[in-house]
Amino acid sequence: MKRRLVSLMCMVSMMAAMLSGCGGRPGGEGPKEASKPGREESRESKAQPTEEGTSEEAEAGSGDLEYVELKWDALSYQPDNIKDLDLIQAALDEYFKEKLNCRVVLNPMTIGAYLENVPTKLMSGEEMDLITVNSDVPYNNYANMGAFFPIDTLWDEYGSDVKSLFGEGVWESLKVGGHIYGVPVLKDNCYIIGYIYNKTLAEELGLDMEQGWAGFAGMEEYLTEAVRLRNERFPEYAHMPLMMDGGEICPYWVALERFGAGEFAVCNIPGKEVARELGTDKVFNYFETDAFREACLAKQRLVQTGVLAYDTDVFETNLLAEPSTLLIASWGYTWIDEHLFGENYDAKLVVFDDVWTDGGNYTGAMTAIGANSKNPERAMMAIELFNTDPYLATLMRFGVEGEHWEKDADGEMQLANRNADVANVGWLQWYGPFYGNLTIVDAPESYGGPDGIMLQKMAEYNDEAILAAHMGFVLDTTPIENELSACNNVVSEYYGNLVGGRHGSPEAVDRMIDEMNAKLKENGLERILTEVQAQIDAWAEGK
Repeated sequence: MKRRLVSLMCMVSMMAAMLSGCGGRPGGEGPKEASKPGREESRESKAQPTEEGTSEEAEAGSGDLEYVELKWDALSYQPDNIKDLDLIQAALDEYFKEKLNCRVVLNPMTIGAYLENVPTKLMSGEEMDLITVNSDVPYNNYANMGAFFPIDTLWDEYGSDVKSLFGEGVWESLKVGGHIYGVPVLKDNCYIIGYIYNKTLAEELGLDMEQGWAGFAGMEEYLTEAVRLRNERFPEYAHMPLMMDGGEICPYWVALERFGAGEFAVCNIPGKEVARELGTDKVFNYFETDAFREACLAKQRLVQTGVLAYDTDVFETNLLAEPSTLLIASWGYTWIDEHLFGENYDAKLVVFDDVWTDGGNYTGAMTAIGANSKNPERAMMAIELFNTDPYLATLMRFGVEGEHWEKDADGEMQLANRNADVANVGWLQWYGPFYGNLTIVDAPESYGGPDGIMLQKMAEYNDEAILAAHMGFVLDTTPIENELSACNNVVSEYYGNLVGGRHGSPEAVDRMIDEMNAKLKENGLERILTEVQAQIDAWAEGK
């Protein structure tokens, strides 16, 4: 979903150890959070033998279980940082043998290998146990095809703690044909949008970067004046962009409830309406709204004034680290180190008010069980352990204590030994959105902030997030698959240049938007809108 710029931002921020994770459940109670002492106790329990040589917890949890082997086809968040997979597997083997009398064979894949193998396995009905599910293997589609095992038939007996991770509204939103087929990762489950700004440059220019703007659209005049001031004070910066944009209108500039039918079939988010006259239950084409047109026109003006770059690929330097960059659009950050992007400037984070969420924040990173798994019960137990056990949550992100990290004299966690050189680590998967609950991870301060403030803030944002109006709705795209494909092709032809501000004049922007919308109608847009609206209406009547 995020294009090249966002990928670059993610890569740099991961290396700087600052991408976000979160906890909490929208519209309900916060997550069951383990205190620092509780987390220490969880890790230490595995190493406390009884007189018989096994822990009491292990005897109670695995003594009557027959030994089985499970395989986890996992998507690796940072595939270059898994050199010590053998050490991670050995630690998993020891822990799961003790806890569940089983082995979980971790198979981390690059996105290329994942796309090549996982969809084929699912569609062929191959035996699979644990499976990473993300937007490239759409949860709803594969659940509808019967590729996954219904976990809600298992969790009362084999995974009851999983149910408490999220509120009822979230679980309802994950039902397909009356059942739930995957467990979302508890992390940043809402759109936390804002910007990271160059505090050093702002002070040099006398700029107040914390005026309480509601979003980027309201900052255009201010940023236009800011780039003038910068270029006047530092003429050597004149050829450099002032701002690094996220590359997407939604969620960076606007809030939209999307249903897997593109931005040409959306609804308003309560309190953040882009087409207020339509309310929150009317399905509409965002590309036809005045809000989209004005956003594209604003982007075009910002490119013309030098606030945004026409093409970031022409710069050989890392723009995120350049002292000429005043601000960077951010998604998911709740705390940052002041040198997040290097030593050239001090950085500071601002998050816009009224964070929001929709169903996609839960289906984008999940764990499912294959429909033909021979051991779905044990797989459910494994999923619960990955989502409730701090030792495993930490192991999957930072590796093995003593091998990849250590505690210093103050008891604080530090990367060490095989992870001492962050440019050549043995195992580092921060923030690991595919490896289960993030909110219970122990992390070095440079990653999670002082006293884990990053995860605490994520929990708060999750709890405060505005819920989309149709959290329980799951779109069946089957009746409109051909139209969706055709309309997506149309959008891909125009979208990048429009939201990148690359057209030479406002007239060109207007002409391209009109042309795109005309082609959308020619390719079945009205049928898509009618079908999505009908399904939403039927869903609402059945509530």
